[in-house]
Amino acid sequence: MFNFIKRFIRLKQFNSKHITVMNNTVISDDSEIGEFTYIGFNCFLTKATVGRYCSIANNVSIGMGEHLIDEVSTSSLFYNNAYETLTLKHCTIGNDVWIGVNAVIRRGVVIGNGAIIGANSFVNKDVPAYSIVGGIPAKKLKSRFTCDVIDKIEQSKWWLHDLEEAKQIIEKLKIND
Repeated sequence: MFNFIKRFIRLKQFNSKHITVMNNTVISDDSEIGEFTYIGFNCFLTKATVGRYCSIANNVSIGMGEHLIDEVSTSSLFYNNAYETLTLKHCTIGNDVWIGVNAVIRRGVVIGNGAIIGANSFVNKDVPAYSIVGGIPAKKLKSRFTCDVIDKIEQSKWWLHDLEEAKQIIEKLKIND
């Protein structure tokens, strides 16, 4: 059990990389957080890769452990390696994703660039880039942009740049719409 608990850390050290992690947020040490990302209060992330320029609201859970339901017991006390068994699938959050308050992202889900996850949503399926989803379970409500605009944004890869250059690229994308 101790090894399971040791895997979780508070990421104060990421503040030097333009990452803000608020109080009472816990992130497993095998997670990666991209630069210029904000993670709110009371969040919990395990085995997740979060892109750059993401906004994650308070009380969000990404990749919580999932017990085996086809075994005799669902108790993790019977697993050889509880952490590895509970977190079999990795979660991937693209760049510039906004996840609303109290959202739950299930293990193994991939959320595309620019997606928006509504508050109080339970996401149990992959979310296409630039989609807005919400509900329990989360369903696609609409796309944020037309396919042509999405292509322009994706080609620009503005999220790979530092903040000032990203601002300039985004401004040009607005002018060309």
